[in-house]
Amino acid sequence: VRVLDAILNRLSEALRTVEDDLRFRCSIPVLSGRWKALRRRVGDLRGDLEKEGQPLSLLRDVRSDPGRWAGDSGHHQRPGDLIAANIARAREASRSLEEQLRRFSLDLAGRAQQLRYGIYEAEAISVGFLRRQPRLAQRRLYLLVSEALCRGPIIDTTIAAMEGGASIVQLREKTMAHGALLTLARQLREITAERDALLIINDHIDIAALCQADGVHLGQEDIAPAEARKILGGDAIIGLSTHCQEQAKNAALQGADYIGVGPIFPTETKIHRAAVGCGYIEAALAASELPGFAIGGVNADTIAEVIAAGARRVAVCTGIIAQEDPRAACAFIRERLVRAMPVSSSS
Repeated sequence: VRVLDAILNRLSEALRTVEDDLRFRCSIPVLSGRWKALRRRVGDLRGDLEKEGQPLSLLRDVRSDPGRWAGDSGHHQRPGDLIAANIARAREASRSLEEQLRRFSLDLAGRAQQLRYGIYEAEAISVGFLRRQPRLAQRRLYLLVSEALCRGPIIDTTIAAMEGGASIVQLREKTMAHGALLTLARQLREITAERDALLIINDHIDIAALCQADGVHLGQEDIAPAEARKILGGDAIIGLSTHCQEQAKNAALQGADYIGVGPIFPTETKIHRAAVGCGYIEAALAASELPGFAIGGVNADTIAEVIAAGARRVAVCTGIIAQEDPRAACAFIRERLVRAMPVSSSS
């Protein structure tokens, strides 16, 4: 029975360490909540085990424990090392707990098995999210391109915008034939990769996979982000449009990496959706821990108002691609963003 106490302690401590680091250092409550729920399940297991006898803690003999002097487990050099090490401990402890419980109760052993699977799932979600977020961290200016809305050739326009500071490019073509769309997507993949810009495909998960885009952007009526990730893989960056505070709050739970916040102003690309106004910027950013890009009617004339409302990232379409000088239009908006919140690298 002493071994069960030791395993349960090790498991609870590992889960709590992951939970605390995600909550306080990373400020990602949606992830820390998953680990908190797992930790509570460990507590329930302990409680049910103790119903059959005395509290397990009464059987501890810390002084004679040979593992007490095992030494330091090592230095966590990188920010993610602490989380990775404790997830590994939790995995191992959950398996050990399951095997030990088979000696006492198959029902409790089955619950330990489900707990272990829950740890595997939480690990995949958490590690993937933490790996993807640094790719978005310093990117503030998001460009949406559509052939029909570009004043000049779409490839030339995109290159000019990236030279002006755009570091994310979304290809948004709702009606283009799939063959032509794939050809265009592959051309954009080549020029964005050369300039360290992310390429996101709007809606078309198949095109995103075939052109090896960095990810996909989805609407509220599209396939869920978590389902899209099953197709695109764990490294894919998935964005989700939001139009109200509740949608912004739920985006991370659905598996999104960033949110679109808008449309802030009336826009040609969202003719069937009413503008939500600048007030939604503060509400959305408060509701979600994800990076949020204010979108819809953002241009040189409105950027000051958008920034004053709290936006530090914006997504721009005709405010750049329909301008005579896309590079200058992009540089103007980026300069305003940098002035509001300086960044450490090109964005």
